[in-house]
Amino acid sequence: MKKILLFLLPATMLLACNNESATTETSKSDSTSTSKSEDLNLPYTVERTPDWERGDNANVAVAMNALRAYEVNDLNAFKQYVADSVEFYADTFIFKGSKDSLSKILGNWRNQTDSLQVKMQDYESVKSKGRGEEWVGLWYTEVNTTKGKTDSMMVMDDIKIVNGKVTVIDSKMRRIPKTK
Repeated sequence: MKKILLFLLPATMLLACNNESATTETSKSDSTSTSKSEDLNLPYTVERTPDWERGDNANVAVAMNALRAYEVNDLNAFKQYVADSVEFYADTFIFKGSKDSLSKILGNWRNQTDSLQVKMQDYESVKSKGRGEEWVGLWYTEVNTTKGKTDSMMVMDDIKIVNGKVTVIDSKMRRIPKTK
């Protein structure tokens, strides 16, 4: 038994060394592919080079909790996730004002809906390296019933978080056509 262990020990060490070099080569190729993507011939230019990195997942919780409070029509809970001054952008709608005013508007919208269900598809928290801005992207399907009629839409919200509070909600929606 001891002879087998003595034989396996050097083999294990060799395998461990080989795995480390494979990892090193993988990380080298990853950094090379990143620099190659910067050399792409893109058809559009941007004013500033994007400089985003992965953000804090605590911001995702703030954004999702604010959305959940709206979904279940608990606007008092909604206000705890929103800064005193907030902006809200949607198709043909712009709001800049207090969280109390926004809560009233959202409450009126929500009270016109019999039921509302959010089916989260994906999310991402990002932080700008240069500007320090923190944003959360939420991608979800919203299914609502109003006066007995059910409708659904794909929604993408960009939510700016400052000091753990929502300061901007930029919402884009596309209705999902009914299948025949």
